[in-house]
Order: sequence, then structure tokens, then C-alpha cells
Amino acid sequence: MSVFGKHICGCYYTTSYYNRTYLPQVHLDSHTTITPLYFTTKLSQTFHNPSGVQLPETRYTFPLYDGVAVSSFTCTIGEKVIKGHVEQKEQARKTFDAAVSRGETAGLLESLPTGVFGVTLGNVPVDATIQVDITYGGELKHDAQIDGLRYNLPTSIAPRYGKYPGELLKLDSAIIKGMKITVDIDMQGSTVRKVQCPSDHSIALDIGTLSTTSEPTSDMSKASVSLAHNTTELGSDFVLQILIDDIGSPKAILEKHSIPGREALMATFVPRFNLKPIRPEIIFIADQSGSMQGSKNTALVAALKTFLKSLPTGVRFNICAFGSRHTFLWEKSVPYNQENYSHALHFVQGFSASYGGTELLRPIQAAFESHLSDIPLELFVLTDGEIYAESQLFDHVNSQIHDKKVDARCFVLGVGRDVSHTLVEGLARAGNGISQFITDDEVMDFKVVRMLKAALYPHVKDYRLEIKYEETEDFEMVESPASKQAVVVPPSQPKMSISLFDQSVDLSDTPDENTDRYAHLPNIAVPESIQAPHVIPPLLPFSRTTVYLLLQDIKQTPKSVILHGTCSDGPLMLEIPVKRMDNPDYTINVLSAKKAIQELEEGRGWLIAAKEGTELVKDKHSSRFDELVEREAVRLGIDYQVANKWCSFVAIEANKNGERVSEDKVQMDTDLQVGHGYPEGIVKKRCRRALPSPVFLQPDSSSRHRKSFVGRGGGRGGAMLALAQMSPSAIPAQRQAVMTLPPPSASTPQAPIRRDQLRELAARNVTPPLPAACASAAPSFAQAADPVAYLAYSPYDYAYLASQDGSSPVIHAPSDTEDAPTIPIDNTLAAVRTIVDLQCFDGHWNWNKGLRNFFAFAITKMTNSGFQETPVLATVLVLAWLKTSATEYSDLWEMVADKGNEWLLTHENSELLMSTVMSALAG
Repeated sequence: MSVFGKHICGCYYTTSYYNRTYLPQVHLDSHTTITPLYFTTKLSQTFHNPSGVQLPETRYTFPLYDGVAVSSFTCTIGEKVIKGHVEQKEQARKTFDAAVSRGETAGLLESLPTGVFGVTLGNVPVDATIQVDITYGGELKHDAQIDGLRYNLPTSIAPRYGKYPGELLKLDSAIIKGMKITVDIDMQGSTVRKVQCPSDHSIALDIGTLSTTSEPTSDMSKASVSLAHNTTELGSDFVLQILIDDIGSPKAILEKHSIPGREALMATFVPRFNLKPIRPEIIFIADQSGSMQGSKNTALVAALKTFLKSLPTGVRFNICAFGSRHTFLWEKSVPYNQENYSHALHFVQGFSASYGGTELLRPIQAAFESHLSDIPLELFVLTDGEIYAESQLFDHVNSQIHDKKVDARCFVLGVGRDVSHTLVEGLARAGNGISQFITDDEVMDFKVVRMLKAALYPHVKDYRLEIKYEETEDFEMVESPASKQAVVVPPSQPKMSISLFDQSVDLSDTPDENTDRYAHLPNIAVPESIQAPHVIPPLLPFSRTTVYLLLQDIKQTPKSVILHGTCSDGPLMLEIPVKRMDNPDYTINVLSAKKAIQELEEGRGWLIAAKEGTELVKDKHSSRFDELVEREAVRLGIDYQVANKWCSFVAIEANKNGERVSEDKVQMDTDLQVGHGYPEGIVKKRCRRALPSPVFLQPDSSSRHRKSFVGRGGGRGGAMLALAQMSPSAIPAQRQAVMTLPPPSASTPQAPIRRDQLRELAARNVTPPLPAACASAAPSFAQAADPVAYLAYSPYDYAYLASQDGSSPVIHAPSDTEDAPTIPIDNTLAAVRTIVDLQCFDGHWNWNKGLRNFFAFAITKMTNSGFQETPVLATVLVLAWLKTSATEYSDLWEMVADKGNEWLLTHENSELLMSTVMSALAG
């Protein structure tokens, strides 16, 4: 079973290191509408908090299938309804953290690696009902077995059959409403011939009407499917196969966007044409890892037997079994004849899924290295997709087929009930092939044979799209991005000369910088039309082809789109009339943007092939190209409101004017604190408050501009005495509220887990060791702030932690038990150097044994006066000491001080704290 299949989706918080407490799911309602173009699903999950306490943070993660576009996120917590909007990922996290720190209810939906989405909810009230509504859409998937549609609903949206990995809070069974799954099929004129459920769920089927129709109808182009019995759990993915007249017929739809001048065009069809088959080299790569044991291996062996029996004479073939190791049946592919067929059949019949783990990259590499270079190569991969190193695999296939121009395609058959759709479809997409899926006991013979037929179609590599317009007979060829010229837009106004000697300049000030995180990048002009995929993949029978165009400032209305291609048998052509959508709901725009973003995430897309003059943009701006890709994905994500690798949905309460507050100055700690013995056993993630800031109020907005807290100057000596004499008496009483916390467990903190270690653990599905505390377990720090949430790990949490940007460790917090350098008190230069080395990547200082010893007297006085040992206080003390006691070495520390000042600006109470500290020093 895949790691995703083992996951139980539910809303949870944690009560100790490895124990989750799940909130009972009151109701799940999934409503899907399938049209001739796409499907959309509204997923509504309702939980209840019977814990008797307010929950500072709850979280759940779940997979949605490959290519799905999440377009709406709404949370209802108690009486509050908060609607999400898309922001750049880090900005969305800041907005969420700021809302939580103000004591508000908030929600965050993030796109994580391997097709996983994560939802975080902040400040869930006592006895509150929590409803999370997510809307997503996707392309129709063609099922070669019935030559019709295939729809999958992942069961990870619901509790799995079996036990929770933790405690499930009890709730009165009278208010448990169970699960409702409804699929409405609205084919808008095409007759629905057959609906069946290969996943063996009991369904109720109504032909001729929709669940949303108030009065019964007898329209044979409509149907409604629902679970026949009310249940609270599913044992496997919910799968439908739907046979519909003309479902593969070509369609091209134009849809306006809410942004004036923008439109999206979608062309989709299932190709039907005959070409003279080729006789390529075919290599079967079969998953024999331990996760394939049982019915999955039985299905894999049956599929391979069908493949082998169906091979035509004239092909050359080979078989590779893989797991932790891999074995090829022959060193090189051999002719397909009776002797070799019998040998291959005997090899396959001996498969027992005994190869250990799942390492797919190495056999793929070996297949490319050993292939026969004078004939086309067709790779057939059969797997459940239980791997985490997907990006490395995709990159290698990309480089072989798209960069090195190896004449190869990759076909992938996903086997089992919990197969990774991200791996299966992503590998087929990178390899210019097609993907199909089978459950453990599903009939597959047609599907397998039709995949093989597709592999025998000639390799056509020059498919191109042409647009024909209404008013004239003009044609416009949609150029491949490689032929486009990306334009670097010059500044609109000439820049003013800067004097090299300006006596009015204060060199202690830090120059203002643009708050745009991409301001330093060259301005690459966006083309008027973006095609996704930017290189049209091979058109193959029994596989749906969909091409999108994002259009802006188009002065004429498209009349039709024409697909062209050439092969040895002659030219290929298909003209599809364009229809305009009368009542746009922007789904085509969302799917178009999602496809364009997906290409960027996978190392393809218009920007990858764009040129500036005669030079590729990715070569001319190689050191910044990853940032250019991110900027374009963020632009698309925000403009079209699509969550992706670099964009998240954030939902916060509106202010009194009905406006959302977008906070851009919020703490972004990557440390986790861990402790036991908190009230009700609850722990809270990140050093973040569930109530309004308990120490200081937010500074005035007028002071939010960028400034330096600490510059150069000041005298030497006396700094520690001044700090030790400080007390918070000068601060208004309402700003002195301090929350206390019982001391953490005395268990020995462990070394920080590096991100590469985390990924390795995730790939092996191993639970990582317990992270160290955010700060020391010293008694003085026990008088700290409100609890912290440490979330028990699952494969989904690995994906979340491994996805976080930055080069610092995912979980890191120096503690008194770690080796910390001693800061000399009698050598100022050595002390400066040591303190500079202790600075964290983002500019702050964490408490450790060396800093505590160095500031011992001051810390005692300050903690006795009610101050807390936080990273903010450590940073303020360090910067204050540098200014007052190490001015003669300012050239050494001023740049790290600038980083420290910038970090402090992201914390609402830091400016007031710094002002208080400096005032005390001055006094």
C-alpha cells in the first residue's frame, strides 16, 4: 500500500510528541459535476471541537489527484465565515500568522509536494463546529478499458477503514451525519450509455436527472450517482467509469475572465486516426518492491502477461524488475520470438514483490543507457508509485527526451487502489506518453492492449496550433516559445545620477528598498498568448488530448483552432470550431492557468524556451532563472486565484470596513518548541500566540516603515549594568501581560534534523526522531509564553516540512545541552566574531549556553522583572551590546546588524522593546 493509502485524513491537534487527537468528523459532503469539458468538485468537511478548550492550531493534509486546480477555500468556524484568497506562499503564511497572533480565526491552504494539500486552522473556539469548503476542478481522464471517462475520488478525504493513529474524541452519535458523495453527469446533449463502479462501492444511479434538479426529468444526457448507503468511512478510492456518446469528439471553448481583456481557450478531444504502426524497442519496467505484495502484484503480473502476448513480431523487447535493486532479463533488448517470449513469461511468473524498497530512477537511467539508438524506444512502467523522489525522476526523463532529444516515450500503468497519481501522470507527461490506472481486481485487457497500440503509433514531434479568426480569413500560428522573443522592458524614465559624495547622506541609515520580492529581476514581457502545454504532446488513440491558450489583448474573436502535424504517411490536420461560453464561471481560465503553472513546476513551459534576442532567457539569466520561474507562477496564481507550489490560499477575518488585513510584517520562525504538561495536554506549533500579543501592543502604523534599530556610535562599557537595571515599569500595564507555562520534559533534546535527512526519512516512510525544543529547557525559559503545537509526523507532514524554503534546518533550536562556543568577556574582538557566527540565516539570534553565560547578569534581572527569553529579546540584546560596547569593530558587525534589524521589523513588539532597551542604556 502506498504511503498515501495509509494516511487517515482528519482534523487534529497533538497532545504529546507522537500522539494526535482527532476531532470527530460530523459530516462529509462531496458534490462533483462532470461536463463534456472538465469536472468540478465541492468538498465540504465538517468537524466539531468537543475538547473543552480553544485550539490554537489544528491541521490536516490530504492528496488530490495530479493536475487538480484548487480554486476556492472557505472556512466556517462557529459563527464566523472566512473566505480565502491567493497570495504568494510566504506572504500568505505571514498573513495567517498575523491573524492568529491577533486572536482571530484564520485558515491556510497550501499546496505541498507529491500532490498533497495542507489545511491549517487557527484559534478554533471551544465547542465550535468547523466546516471547510474547498472547490477544485480538473481535466477529464479517459479510460481505455471502456473508451470512456474515468472519475476518481480519493478516499483520503475521509477516514480510512481501520484505526486512527491517535485518539478520536467522542461525540454524541446523534449529530454524526456520516458521508455523502454525489456525482452529477451533465453531458449537455450527449447520451449517457453506462455508469459503473469498478471500485465495488454500492451506488445508487438515476439516469435522466441531476441531484440539483427540483423536478424529475428524463434527459438521457444527464445522470446522478451517489453512495447507496450512509457510511462514515471508505475502504478504497471511489471510482466511476462512464460511457457517453461522442465524449471524445473535438471541442474548443472560449471563456472570458473577470480581468478585462483576458480570455482562455480550451481545445480537447480523444484522437481517432490510423497510421502505419512502427516496430520499436519496448522495455517493461515492473515494480517488485514490497508495497506491491498481494493483489497488486497479481494484477501487475496479469497485465504483463497481456502485454507480452500482444506484442507484434518485429519489435525488440526487454523486462526489468525493480525495487531497492533492479534486474534486466537481458543485457540488451532481444527480438520478439517464441523462445524469448517463453523465457520472458517464465521470468514474469516468478515475480513475488520481494525487491525491498522502491527506487525507480536507477532502472529508468539504465533503460536509457542500454537502449538501441537506431530505433524508437517505448518504456512501459508498471507501479503503485510509492516513491518520494519524483522530481529527480521527472528531471531525468525531461533531460533525455526534451533536452537530449532521445527518440523515446514513456507509458505508465498505475496499479492498485492507492496508487500515486502524481507519479504516474507526471512520469507519462514528462515522457510524452500516456497513463492509465487499474484497481487490484479490475478487468484490464482492453486497457493494456490499447496502451500497447498507442505505443506502436509513429513518433510525431511537430504538432502545432493555429487560430483562425471570425471577421477575416486571417490565420495566426501560435508559435512555439522557442521562436518567440522575450522582451526585457526598459525603464519608463531615465534614472537620475547619484552623487558619489553627498554630505547630506547618513551612512548609518539603511537605504530604502522595494518591498517587491522580485524587484531585482529583469522584467520579461509576458506574451499575448501562452500555450499549455507549450509543446503539444503526441496525439494517441484512447488518450484525451487537451491544449489551453491564455489570451490577453486579442483584438479578434477566434473562429476555429487548427492542429497540424507531419509524419511519414503525410500531413496531419484537425480543425475544431470555437464556441464561446455564454455564462462563464472561469473554470477554463483556472484550468488553463493551472496547466501553465504545472509546466513551470516541472521544468517546462513558455518561459523555459523563451529567448531574449538569440539567447535563451534561462541561459542569459541562469543565476536568477529559478526566481523568474517562481515570479511567473506567482503572477498566474494570484491573477487566476490558483494554489500552487509558490502560492497559497489564506482566509482571515475582515476588519470593520469589511476588508481583509494582509500583514507583511510577521514572525516567520522555522523552529518548533516541544513540551509536556500544558493545560489539557495541548501543545501549539511555532512560537506564535493564540491571543493578542501578551507583552506589547502593535506599534503605530507610522513606525512601520523600514528603519535601523541599531546604528553605529555610543560609548563603551556599562551596557550590561544598564540592561540589568532595566525593568518593564516604564511600559504601560496593559502591555506587560505575561503568560506562564509549565516546564518542558527533562528529556534530552536531540540534534536538529536537516532537510535532506527529512527527505530521506520521508522516502523510506520512517518516522523522524523527536525535534529539539525551540529554546533551552532551562528553568528560566520555562516561564515562557503560551503552548506550542508540535504536530505528530505522517508522510504528509514530511512533504510539508521538506517543502519549506530556505537553507537553514527545518527543525533547529540550540539548547543548553548542545555544544555552543564560549563568548569571551575579556576580548571584545573575539566576542564580536563569536556572536556574528551565532547569527541565524534570517538575521536573528537564538538563545544558547554561550549567549546565556555572556548575558547572565542581565538575563537574571530581566526574567525576574517579567521579561521572556525569546529570540526577539536575544536579538535586541546582541544588537544593543554591539552598538554600545563594540563600536570600534562596527565594520565587522554592521551588515549582520542590518540583517538583525530587518528580522526585528517582522515582529510587531520588537520596535518598542528596542526603544525601551536603548532608552535604558542611554539613561
